[in-house]
Amino acid sequence: MSAAPVLRMSDIHKRYPGTLALDGVDLEVHRGTIHGLLGENGAGKSTLLKILAGDQAPTSGTIELDGRPVDIGTPAKGHELGIGIVYQELSLLPNLSVAHNILLGDEPTRGLAIDERALRTRASEALERIGVRSIRPDRLLGALSLAERQLVEIAKVLTLRRPRVLIFDEPTAALNHHDVERLFAIMRALRDEGVALIFVSHRYREVLDICDVATVLRNGRLVATVTRGEATLERLVELTLGNAADATFARTWRTDGTGATALRVAGLGVGARVQGVDLAVARGEIVAICGLLGSGQNEVARAICGDAADVTGVVELPGMSGIPDSPRVAVRAGVGVVTENRQDEGLFPSLSVARNIGIASLARLTWSRLVPFVRGDRERGAVQGAADRTGIAPRVLGRPVMSLSGGNQQKSILARWLMRGCDLLVCIEPTRGVDVGAKAEIYRQLEGLAREGTAVLVVSTDLPEVLGISDRVLVMHRGRIEAELDPRRASEADLLLAMQGGVRGEVEGLIAGGSIGGGAAA
Repeated sequence: MSAAPVLRMSDIHKRYPGTLALDGVDLEVHRGTIHGLLGENGAGKSTLLKILAGDQAPTSGTIELDGRPVDIGTPAKGHELGIGIVYQELSLLPNLSVAHNILLGDEPTRGLAIDERALRTRASEALERIGVRSIRPDRLLGALSLAERQLVEIAKVLTLRRPRVLIFDEPTAALNHHDVERLFAIMRALRDEGVALIFVSHRYREVLDICDVATVLRNGRLVATVTRGEATLERLVELTLGNAADATFARTWRTDGTGATALRVAGLGVGARVQGVDLAVARGEIVAICGLLGSGQNEVARAICGDAADVTGVVELPGMSGIPDSPRVAVRAGVGVVTENRQDEGLFPSLSVARNIGIASLARLTWSRLVPFVRGDRERGAVQGAADRTGIAPRVLGRPVMSLSGGNQQKSILARWLMRGCDLLVCIEPTRGVDVGAKAEIYRQLEGLAREGTAVLVVSTDLPEVLGISDRVLVMHRGRIEAELDPRRASEADLLLAMQGGVRGEVEGLIAGGSIGGGAAA
């Protein structure tokens, strides 16, 4: 580690009307290191990074690069200074191609026009640098999955000329284990080239794996900076929350899986990516599906929720049998859904927190069918009850939902389905971008729903989450269910082996119920 830091942020304050987001934060980052930045949602991490990237100006404080004071001011100036950022909420434009997104603002030209061939070549080189060959540069960004968009966002920041400081804000939240390892290899190579990297993650095991040093923020203030040798999982959790806490979630109740079937899927196909999937989820059961990126787990979940095209097979729910052809049909059949992309698919950004919670239940809150107006008193009482269950403070219910932290936004969506009630809750990456405290609360709510008789289907790339929350784990590989494992006996290594297709003979002792390859079809 060099004696002088490449980046020094001193006494940084940031005030918004009625809020002090940053209160005298100091941060030093050295060349050739990976520096973790930790804290709960709302601790000030994103604000600090936006100031560093030039998206916002500090109220007071100074920033130095290589010992020289700088006024960043704009993202363009940040790029000139060698600062690049991969945001958690992606900054890409869905109506442009992958290549145009990667080189946006730095397109090669021929005369007065963009040189499309050179553009695609440079974009391909950027994707190749992170080992991505499956995403064509000419594909429309809007046609990609969230995980694929995250890879494009990472490729974009790596096109920066002469990078000094690269910021990765929750880059692994939408990635599976294979892509996380690929990203970490890139980050280590950049570190070895002398680049300073700032890594933000709520997955503290990743921080312990990749970071040389970590800084923890709480309530807009710096709590501590610890080196790799000083950091443990329990220590990071304690610094984040302000008190000692269990570093992992532990189930207190599990089902034996003998309840009535709430979901049965037989011979499900989704285009060419998913074929012959059979599975069942009983009332009171939490079943997790995991797999490498592109294995088909997201497509299965979205087909059940009525949000997939070219679906074949049978989906049986308490309220229907067939293929739900829209999310509305699935909701009417008793399905609730929490998607991995809450900003675009889960929230109504212009509405209040209260209305976001109650919006799926408005038909039940009217005076009558003949007088279809919502009873305000009934709505307030029901919303408050759901908010209390998920730990959302009453004082925020009237605020715009986009003013909340990511964890509280996710809890608002969960409260929506608690208020409406559903037979089956489908959760796709339910704790993406959520801090350790909110994550534990979401786990408790899912366990509570199962205890009350709701069937829960979780799709997740977080392997500790999969093992900690589920009663059974279904592993997908190349569009099919490769194995069904017992999470009380399987390890992360067992899951990874199954996700790679290496199951038969290797982990048979961990198979739930002795079945393999066919899921839990009824």
